[in-house]
Amino acid sequence: MSLFSRAASLAVVPVKSGARFAGAATISAFGGDKDTAYGKATQASVEELTNALAKARGPVMKFGQLLALFSSTLPPEQAEMLSSLTRLYENAEPRPFKDVEEIFKRLPKGTVIDEVAVAAASLGQVHMATWPDGQHVAIKVQYPDAHRIVRSDLLQLRTFMPLIHRLIPTLDVKALLQEHADRLWDELDYTHEAKWQEEFRLVWAAEHPGVVTIPAVIFADSTLLVTEWLPGIPYSNLQSESVEQRDQAARNLARFTLWSPKIVGAIHADPHPGNFRLMDDGSIGVLDFGSVGHPAGDFTHLFVRTFQLAAADDLEGVRELWLNAGMIMNSTSAEELARIISLDVTPYVQPEFHFSSNWITERAGDWSDPGGSLEDAGKLSFPPSLLLEHRAITGMLALLTSIDATVDFQTVIDEAVNE
Repeated sequence: MSLFSRAASLAVVPVKSGARFAGAATISAFGGDKDTAYGKATQASVEELTNALAKARGPVMKFGQLLALFSSTLPPEQAEMLSSLTRLYENAEPRPFKDVEEIFKRLPKGTVIDEVAVAAASLGQVHMATWPDGQHVAIKVQYPDAHRIVRSDLLQLRTFMPLIHRLIPTLDVKALLQEHADRLWDELDYTHEAKWQEEFRLVWAAEHPGVVTIPAVIFADSTLLVTEWLPGIPYSNLQSESVEQRDQAARNLARFTLWSPKIVGAIHADPHPGNFRLMDDGSIGVLDFGSVGHPAGDFTHLFVRTFQLAAADDLEGVRELWLNAGMIMNSTSAEELARIISLDVTPYVQPEFHFSSNWITERAGDWSDPGGSLEDAGKLSFPPSLLLEHRAITGMLALLTSIDATVDFQTVIDEAVNE
């Protein structure tokens, strides 16, 4: 899709949505049912927003993924209105080799590149190659027009701010968009990714050897990143492996996610199954450090201490924790908070916990008062600065469940923060 057609398809969204809400206001003014009119306008606007973001892909779709992530923090009725956003996922087709061939010429002579990409995203793709010394490597190459796509999309996203604020009034849309823009510009310079990858690799090897395998960086500049090739069993294939292998992968993934803020000060914020492998030595192989949440630790601390305090039946302590984090208003009681966030300490109060699909299903039905959800939504606040860390942790939980794994979660939780 050309930049012009991308811009055109995105520009119609706020215009049409504005017309819908104006129509809803007219219906209400003439005695029509206000909730029904605005509900229909909201649903149609979210659906059109989702379709436009999915069609455009790239940075605007990544922003839609952040909105979908934020919707998961809302009470059920509000989350349901935004449910179409959860259809957004990265599944890009690689570009022809000729589109990136010129960039590869900066690599050392003797580098042999497989012209068929093994993975692709909206701003770049990955090729397998052989380095001049015979080593198998992975080469991530950025598309030549990536910067223009990002600039254009960020301009378009600014026009969505009034609509998004209407859909999610508790969200600081301006702050979230600025956070998204900052991360995007970082991602466009592969030297940032290389720095984080090496930092995670060295710290984990020193602090907890045998838990994580991170490929070493061999070469990096702004648009090329060469790393060791990482073998192993892809995480998405683990469902068909033995119970022991699934549990080993899950235990090490949980450690990597929840302990990284403590030992690295940052968190790997792209919990996609394609970014993880089970290695022969039982460690979890980790790829793609383009999305890293830093500084990290605030949400992990909130997550961990909520489990610990609730398990000790200290709901007032949980309330104080959330209040100090700026997540709730002073008027929210401990009982209200427990109901709103649907506290379930089961994974923590036993030495090992089975992350099954039944557990997730039961959790979805735990809300005691769905009818009060719109009122409850105003009692929660979620700072945009915590979204990447939130995505990492909730994504980890989904990955543990996807392979039906048993994890010593109590041990992982208790080692995750310094108290």
